[in-house]
Amino acid sequence: VRCQSAAPFHSNGMTLFLLSFLLISPVLAEWPNVHTRTTGKVWPQPRIFVQNDTDVFPFDPNLVKVVTSFSCDIMTSALAGFSKRMSLVLSHSGPTKANPLELHVIVDDDACPSIAQMGMVESYSLSVNRTHIVLQSTQVWGVIRGLESLSQLAFSSPIGLTMRVSRIEDAPRFPHRGLLLDTSRHFFSVRTIKAIIDLLAQNKFNVFHWHLSDNESFPFKPRAYPQMVKGAFDERHVYSQADIKSIVAFARLRGIRVIPEIDTPGHTRSWGVGVPSITSRCFDKLGKEDMDRAILDPTNPLTYDVVTALFKEIFDLFPDRFAHLGGDETSFWINQCWENNKNVTDYMKLWGMNSTTELQQHYIDRLMGHLTARDMPRKQFIVWQELLDMGMKMNQVVGHVWTGNTKKEQMGNMAKIVKGGHFAILSSCWYLDHISWNIDVKEYYECDPQDLEGVSEQERGRVLGGEAAMWGEMVDESNALPRIFPRSSAVAEKLWSEEKYTKSVNGDKIWPRLYEWSCRMAERGFPVQPGNGPGFCPWEYQPALPDLNY
Repeated sequence: VRCQSAAPFHSNGMTLFLLSFLLISPVLAEWPNVHTRTTGKVWPQPRIFVQNDTDVFPFDPNLVKVVTSFSCDIMTSALAGFSKRMSLVLSHSGPTKANPLELHVIVDDDACPSIAQMGMVESYSLSVNRTHIVLQSTQVWGVIRGLESLSQLAFSSPIGLTMRVSRIEDAPRFPHRGLLLDTSRHFFSVRTIKAIIDLLAQNKFNVFHWHLSDNESFPFKPRAYPQMVKGAFDERHVYSQADIKSIVAFARLRGIRVIPEIDTPGHTRSWGVGVPSITSRCFDKLGKEDMDRAILDPTNPLTYDVVTALFKEIFDLFPDRFAHLGGDETSFWINQCWENNKNVTDYMKLWGMNSTTELQQHYIDRLMGHLTARDMPRKQFIVWQELLDMGMKMNQVVGHVWTGNTKKEQMGNMAKIVKGGHFAILSSCWYLDHISWNIDVKEYYECDPQDLEGVSEQERGRVLGGEAAMWGEMVDESNALPRIFPRSSAVAEKLWSEEKYTKSVNGDKIWPRLYEWSCRMAERGFPVQPGNGPGFCPWEYQPALPDLNY
């Protein structure tokens, strides 16, 4: 227990200390026993998981022979990843006297997909015994998920690397299970982004939502308007086209969709660094100019030329059928930059508009007209919920819910979206930048995207899933991974596992499994933070520190 009092033996300081202890002692009581850690369990909880705890056999990945008639680079990569992880665990567990066994991989659909997409089939069945393992799936995506589960069945024991006889039937609850990463407030290297994507696959997420640009930086160099790269922090903090293609290809091999977000019309201050005239000039109520030009100028024809060219390039680079158009928090700038801008108000009068709400609808109509033109790649669009809350007319868009101070408000916002005929994605209760000294994953389980009141079953079915959100104001490459994992692992389980396993969560059941899973990710070489209070891992993460011998 830490006390922030500067004088712990002063009477006031001691009072604060005792009060703090009394307040948090009930929470401390919820921490698990440090010796309570499962072995050979699977994360997220499978739909059907049958194990014989006493039927244990030694396992050596070097003695596994893969038997399959299916050929696809996605499966080849998944098998290589499985072998690499198993070899690492074997090196830690020591020699094992195992017998050879066969791994039979059966894929019903012989297609090798060019990209992961919404609706991909990730279900699989897995049967493990002493002589052979059978992994069967409809599509290759199920092979990725099944091999990950298989790797988690292995654990160290006195006889070396070990497995239990097991049977798994598994499938995800929701089709959209993602993480948002903000690379505008702090730049993330390609290597770190790939590490995050690899962990997403290990947790059975399937979406990497890339919040690529914002006010703080525009880390991309469009071919049509290369001067926009001036909005980056500097020339080193820029993603090249080759970088983006490399990340998309890396994600494909792990069954991860990459959905880009280019936020407009707000959050665009960095755009104006390279093309100043496309952001609206802003003024206070006395007419003094405010240089916080963070919203696009909807009166300038060049604005639509730039936006159209930029999105076309983004659509070509990111082959996913979905793209995120942003649209949030325009109210921060509308008053100063539109209502107080005479050029904008004159434009509104010319077009017969009586409010900036009509002007924003005008911007959206023109934007959508360009983005759905014949020469543009076909996309399904996601927008932040404000656009729909404001009554913006946008057909067939997915509403991304992020607001609400209470669970009731958050679920009410979800209900409003689906009752309006839109599909919905939830993030409000899974903001990873909201941190606590205490264990917070239990709160993540208390939030369910389909826990909606006053909706029909058809409307409830419009919930696609959700995303954990890692906004970048206070994270960079030094602390992002431990901030994200294993906290987002709880979100992964909430979105993958059946509701009966996650609706009423008992800490005694969560912690031992989360404890093992956190340690497993650390053993694999990833800097994940403790997810369950005090404890230890058999193999801790070892940070790379500078040479201190001087």
